[in-house]
Amino acid sequence: MSSDRDSMYYAPPPPPPLLPILFNNFSPQLTSHGATVTLTHTCTVVNVVPYACQQTPEQELLGVRNRLWNDEGTPRPPTIACYCYIQPVLQDGPKCGLVALSMASSCTSQPLSVEYLLQEARNRGFTNHGEMFSVDNMASLAREVLGSHCKEVEVLPEGLRQDSDYVLHHLMLGSLLLIPYDADANHAPCCRRGHKAHWALVVGVIISALPSHTPFLLARQGKSRHLALWSYEDLRISNENLVELDPGRATDGRSYVLPPGGVSAGLQGRALLLHGLDAYSMNN
Repeated sequence: MSSDRDSMYYAPPPPPPLLPILFNNFSPQLTSHGATVTLTHTCTVVNVVPYACQQTPEQELLGVRNRLWNDEGTPRPPTIACYCYIQPVLQDGPKCGLVALSMASSCTSQPLSVEYLLQEARNRGFTNHGEMFSVDNMASLAREVLGSHCKEVEVLPEGLRQDSDYVLHHLMLGSLLLIPYDADANHAPCCRRGHKAHWALVVGVIISALPSHTPFLLARQGKSRHLALWSYEDLRISNENLVELDPGRATDGRSYVLPPGGVSAGLQGRALLLHGLDAYSMNN
């Protein structure tokens, strides 16, 4: 029989090799709070641990980049500004937020299992079945379970609208973004008033090679093993439309934990940045 400690942690992967340097001639600058970040010809990629599939992490990342390149039809490819490879975890039941947090914890020296996070969230009254309808509750849970393995859990009270340069700046410095959104049938961001509320973990940034230099976000979420690529604006709009509980859930006979003010108060236009994850820092 496994101990409580066994259920809390799962063995971290061995130290990974970095991917080959990826480069492009395009070097945009982002400014935020007086700081300037220049994208050079290098790309930060960490935690490369392949799972059982035909693609390597390098092939998966470049495949996503190349699909965007093909769609845009530019002479030069989009720029991979930063990327942290995280092994995908598939959810069982309404545990998407806990799965996203578990995936984020794999960037620390003590990764946390979904089962452990579910028990901790229940103990704190944040969930009954795995649902997480409050960014504040998610932030409290993350601070307690990550502890010293995460330098700061920052709540973004205005989500992706608050300061896009600030968000992108910290993603490029190695922070990860935990964000709720409405998930379409293909798990991409959509607007269904929160009826398909879901959580994702943003693990990287790709910058369009078009003159607009549109930022795209690389993300993992618990309903697919595939690396997702969404425009920053699409995810922002989806995050801001989370206003009510799915009527089907409201009448399914199960009791869900909702914050005062419901889904709108708990999720709408809000997100989390996880700064200074220790294993990530050790690989950079």
